[in-house]
Amino acid sequence: MCWGWTASESSQQARRLIWSCSTTTSWCGVCCEAVDGSTSTARITVRGSPVRPVTIPALREWQPGAGSFEPGSPVRVVLAATLSETAEVFARDLRALGVDVEVIVQGGPPARGDVQLRLDAADPGLGAEGYRLELGQAAVITANTAAGVFYGTRSLLQLLAQPEPVPAGVARDWPRYGERGLMVDIGRKHFDYDWLAARVRELAYLKLNRLHLHFTEDIGWRIESDRNPPLHAEQHLRKQQVRDLVALAARHHITVVPEIDLPGHMGAALAPHPEFQLRDASGTANPGKLDYTIDGARQFVTELIEEYLPLFPGHLWHTGADEFLGPAHYARYPQLERYAKQTYGSDANAKDGVLGLLNEVNDLVRGRGKTLRMWGDGLGGGRAVGVDPSVDVEWWTDITPLSELAPVPTPRQVLDAGHRIHNASWYPTYYTNLPAPEPPRPDLPGMYEKWRVHRFRGQRYVDGTVGAPYHDIDPAEAANLGSTLHVWNDEPEQETAAEIARGIHQRLRVLAQHTWESPCLVPSYAEFEPLIIRVGDAPGA
Repeated sequence: MCWGWTASESSQQARRLIWSCSTTTSWCGVCCEAVDGSTSTARITVRGSPVRPVTIPALREWQPGAGSFEPGSPVRVVLAATLSETAEVFARDLRALGVDVEVIVQGGPPARGDVQLRLDAADPGLGAEGYRLELGQAAVITANTAAGVFYGTRSLLQLLAQPEPVPAGVARDWPRYGERGLMVDIGRKHFDYDWLAARVRELAYLKLNRLHLHFTEDIGWRIESDRNPPLHAEQHLRKQQVRDLVALAARHHITVVPEIDLPGHMGAALAPHPEFQLRDASGTANPGKLDYTIDGARQFVTELIEEYLPLFPGHLWHTGADEFLGPAHYARYPQLERYAKQTYGSDANAKDGVLGLLNEVNDLVRGRGKTLRMWGDGLGGGRAVGVDPSVDVEWWTDITPLSELAPVPTPRQVLDAGHRIHNASWYPTYYTNLPAPEPPRPDLPGMYEKWRVHRFRGQRYVDGTVGAPYHDIDPAEAANLGSTLHVWNDEPEQETAAEIARGIHQRLRVLAQHTWESPCLVPSYAEFEPLIIRVGDAPGA
């Protein structure tokens, strides 16, 4: 039995953690004693034996050994030169924990107390992000790729941050889903570089690998613009800050996904260009909507995308495409249907022009080696044009009055149309601050106990059990890319950046567990919360 003090964004007060763990039985008792003397105990019931060490996400496979791994003083991180960047990140994190570290490039077997990082393709079952972690006299992390080695260091880092000795044994671990991450609406609310950098470190600690920046909105364009007049708001990220953030993310094996939302949600972009605003038959402008029937407006879109493409070297580009016009509103803008018929034939309707624009954007970004993605509510509604199947679809709702001329396609229909799909379900991945009649924030017990990444659900719910039925797809569906937690700031002043960081803290950990999709250590969220405290927070986050 051993104890230690911890305080984190996830807890409102410091807690003394008392651990009573057995390596020979199928449970581990965790007692959390608050500073006021009150206690609560969670019994970690692991399905099957042996017990796995506590990490978030949980280890997929574990074979216990005898004894424990005792890091040297200083800890020597030994590696081949090709893993130097991974080693430096790991060493920085260990130093943030107060551990003295030496990074040594050398071959040969590790010495007692060393941490060895190795690339070896002998275990193809680990895939591109999996790893093998051997703990004994030394700690040896082996993977097929640098990303796999990096994720092995995350598990070891979590184990070293806990108060008890690191148990000896062998883990094999890999994720089910390739996309695991966080989206932040920085268009409506400015977040500074330090806040975003802290999120990168937090995501990496949990083996999450995507940071999606929704950086354009009606009320704000949040990345420096080179145009004259510039588009950016007074509070914005400089392009050099974005480059630094992208580089930091890359060192942590995180892809930054940019989003320029169009043809709706363009108020900030169109404010200096009223000539491209959508106008009804009376000439009244809709300031947040692009009139893509104007040649110059489509050229404007091309120029915007081309300005920011070099800033984001990752393989993904998000074009939004949500909430352009509600079904009853298209008739107010007769130029939309007229353009569609002239461009796509007499059978076309007004929505075909929107879908055609998305295909033009797709051609542009694919020509730069990127994959386009869009929000799912903008996918349907046309008669003559369909969105190219190469476009990935982020499915977030099954009902919206703001965007469709037809019912929103179900996840199964999205897949049947040839698209890959990403689970962006309102329940439970949306962290919003919208007042009633919008639904409350998804409950954490429901997110942990009822939801999985193959389960899709919109905004008609009370909690994880009560609400509209889930749209379930095959859990083994290869075209299901993964899931992301979404921070929307429709009411930008309602919470501070620090409050949002605290608000998403537990949700990110549940998301990490379910997107990695290793067997859960415990069946209930009440039992999972003490594990969150035990694993702690990313060093430096």
